[in-house]
Amino acid sequence: MRLLIILSCLYLLPAIYGNDEKNETTFVPTREWQVVKKGTPIPEGLHVRHNFQTGVTEAKLMDSEETEEKDSNENLSSNSLTLHPEKAISEDEEPPIFSEKTNMFDYPLEELKARLKKIKQDEAETSPELNDEHAKKVKQKFRDYETLKKELKALEVNITTNWELLNTYFQKFQPHKNAVTTGTLMSTEIEEILDILYNLEYLLHHIDNAKVFADMQGMTNIISPCLNGTNNEIKAEALRLLGAAVQSNPKVQLKALENDIVQKLLHILSTNTRTEVKSRCLYALSALIRQFPAAQKVWINHGGLEIFGKILVNDQLQIQIKVMKLVNDLIIERQDLQETTNTEQSQIKTKAYTSVDLEQKLLTYEYCKHLSNLMVKSFKGEVTNQFKTNNYEFLETISESMITIAPVCKHQFKTNKDSMLRTIEHLLSFYQKLDSTLEQDDDEILKNLTLLIEKLQTTVTEIPHDEL
Repeated sequence: MRLLIILSCLYLLPAIYGNDEKNETTFVPTREWQVVKKGTPIPEGLHVRHNFQTGVTEAKLMDSEETEEKDSNENLSSNSLTLHPEKAISEDEEPPIFSEKTNMFDYPLEELKARLKKIKQDEAETSPELNDEHAKKVKQKFRDYETLKKELKALEVNITTNWELLNTYFQKFQPHKNAVTTGTLMSTEIEEILDILYNLEYLLHHIDNAKVFADMQGMTNIISPCLNGTNNEIKAEALRLLGAAVQSNPKVQLKALENDIVQKLLHILSTNTRTEVKSRCLYALSALIRQFPAAQKVWINHGGLEIFGKILVNDQLQIQIKVMKLVNDLIIERQDLQETTNTEQSQIKTKAYTSVDLEQKLLTYEYCKHLSNLMVKSFKGEVTNQFKTNNYEFLETISESMITIAPVCKHQFKTNKDSMLRTIEHLLSFYQKLDSTLEQDDDEILKNLTLLIEKLQTTVTEIPHDEL
C-alpha cells in the first residue's frame, strides 16, 4: 500500500532528509511540486511531502489561504513529526527518543495525535474546494485515515486464531446450556444459539478445527446438550454440526463414540417425528459410522438395524432413501477390502470388520426381508400411477440397494424370488407402454431407470433355485 503523507511545516525536517550529505544549492520553491535533492536546505513556510516507498521528497509554496492561516497562528509553535515506516508507534509504547538536533519532537503522544487530527480536519475542509483535476485524481488514489483504520481492524480479525474463534463461540453458548436442556429458551436465545451452531458448523468443515473442537470437549459442552434438548430447530442444527465435525475425521469420530453419541442418535431416530430432524440424524450417523467399524458395532448392538427395518416398513421416502444408502455404503466398504494392496493393513481391517459381522446381522434383524418387501410394494405402486420423475431417486436407490445386497441376502431373496420377478417384469412392461410423447428429460430419466431395473431383474434371476 502506497502511503503518502503531506505535512504543513515551518521548519526544516532534518530527521526525514538527513544530514549525511550537504548540498549548498538553494531550493527555489514554486506553486508546483518540485523534487528536493538530498541535503538541499528548504526555506521555512513550504508545503512538504515525502514518499516513504520511493524515498522522494517534494516541496512547493503554500496556497494563499494556507499562508493566511499560518500568519494567524504564528504565535504557536509549529513542529514536524518524524515518521518511520518500518516501525509504527503503538499507543502502549513510549514516544521514540531523538537526538538533540531533533528535540523539537519531544512532545507527549497525545499532543502529536491532536496535531495529526488537526491536519486531517484541515484536509477535509479544503477538499471540496479542489478544482484542479490532477489534485482530485491524486487524492482518489489514497485512502483516508478512517478507511485505513477499518482495513487494519479487518486485518486484526484475520490474524485471530481458529482456537480463539472456537473459544468465543463456546463462551457464548455456555450461558444458554441449561436452558437448552430444560426447554426454557426465549425466542431471542434460540436465534442466538442457532447462529452459534451455524458458525461452528462452518468452521468445523476444516479437519483441524474439528479436532480442536473435540479437544475442547465440544461433544459434551455443545453437541450433547443440544441433542438432549426439546427444541427441534436447535437439534437439527446441532446434528448438522456433528456431521461436519466427524466426517472423515477418525479422531473426532472416536471422541463422539466415547461420549455415547451413537446411542443418542438412535434415540432421536426412533422417537422424533420431524422429517428434517430424522434426515439430519441419519446424515450425522452416516458420517460417524462409515469407515469406523467400532462405531458400526455400537450402532448394531444398540438396535440400529432394527430401527432401520422399521423405517423401511413405514416412514417417509426421504428417510428410507437415506437408510438404504447408508447400508449400501457399509456393504461396499467390506467389498473394497479385497482391493487393498497392503496385506498387513488388509488383515487389520478385515479383523475389525469381521468383529462387526454386519452381513449376519442383516439377516438376523430381517433387513433383507424388509428391503425386498419395500421393493415389491413400491414397484406395484409405480404401475398404478403415471410415471413420476420425483420418484426416480427412490426407485433408483432401492434398485441399487437390492443389487448390492443380493450376495448377502440371497437366501431371503430366494424366498420372494417369484414375487419379485413378476413385479419387476410388470413394471418394465408398464414403462415400455408409456406414451412416447414424454418430455425429453423425462424420457431420458425413464431410460436410465429401465436399464437399472433390468439389471436388478438379471440379479434376481441368477439366484439359484436350489438355494434354501
